[in-house]
Amino acid sequence: MRISVKQYAQSLYESVQGKSDKEAAEVVVKFVQTLRQHYDIAKVKDIINIFSEIWNNENKEIEAELTTAREATSISRELIVKYLKEKTGAEKIELSEKVDQSIIGGFILKYGSKILDGSLKNSLAGLKNKISN
Repeated sequence: MRISVKQYAQSLYESVQGKSDKEAAEVVVKFVQTLRQHYDIAKVKDIINIFSEIWNNENKEIEAELTTAREATSISRELIVKYLKEKTGAEKIELSEKVDQSIIGGFILKYGSKILDGSLKNSLAGLKNKISN
């Protein structure tokens, strides 16, 4: 029976929970050895992604990425963090930021499996589609 990526991630989470950094490092080394033995080392990226989701859910944390056409103001960042806390119930928000001038204006917010695309580029593409049809 094959072990799923989610099962691996859950197992790793349960194995490191409550451990010291040194103990957790030892668990990770043994975990990677187990992946190699089962020829599942190619799954490691997906395992890490799901492990991060489990960790964040259990610790009421969320990772989010904000993309804007220009650097976001501190007020904008505060509003985004407040919105995410209210929307997700997370207590800690890890917000990374990117500047991408190709979105023209507005923002794109990615968190969890959600994407909020409020970019001007997306709005113009939607308008173009409506006009074309």
